[in-house]
Amino acid sequence: MDCVIPMGSFEQHGPFLPPTVDTEIATHVAKRIGGSLGARVLEPVWYSCSHEHIDFPPTISVPCETFADYAKAVIKGALKWCERVLVVAGHGGIADIGNAVASQLNYELGPRVLWINIWSLAPVRDHAGSDEASIYLAIGGRMTAVPDKRICEGDVHLMRYLRTSWMSKSGIVGCIDPAEISEERGRSLLETIVYKALEKANTFLTATREIGGAQHNATQVDRVQRVD
Repeated sequence: MDCVIPMGSFEQHGPFLPPTVDTEIATHVAKRIGGSLGARVLEPVWYSCSHEHIDFPPTISVPCETFADYAKAVIKGALKWCERVLVVAGHGGIADIGNAVASQLNYELGPRVLWINIWSLAPVRDHAGSDEASIYLAIGGRMTAVPDKRICEGDVHLMRYLRTSWMSKSGIVGCIDPAEISEERGRSLLETIVYKALEKANTFLTATREIGGAQHNATQVDRVQRVD
């Protein structure tokens, strides 16, 4: 059976969203994918590398090197029982780490791991802003408070290079506007994410089945040649 592992973070999401947002959204998407593929959805990984947010409570960040080793160990452990593992990552800050981990495991164990960064699949314009809040509402989440005015700070495209505190006093990167927060907007973004994630998953699963079959046939031919 194939398995799906949600991975997120426990990091600040400004004054209006809880620190569990990334993991909750990743888990929702993982369950949708698992249901469509008939795959088993495993328990989420809550803590990861969130150094860009470390200046804001209640962020808990694991050193990136430690997280890379841990993520690799978790996936490797799952592969003892799962044919293939799809990681649904709800924290964009671990995208590069995840791609490297998946590549390393595939080179080592064969093509069995796909890392899906959900934030690369839809035009989300912010961290802890209107778009992320809308997606959170669409999965049934509740904001911790509602803004009474528009707040814009920093540039979400710079988050992989800069500390959030260098760009934002509130922890929001991009804009949050009460007039732009809606479940309807969130559902639209969410459906795009789920559709494209499923597309990536199906492409990977189809390709790896073909690769696995080719490898099996090559092994059988090699055995016959050795016998001859």
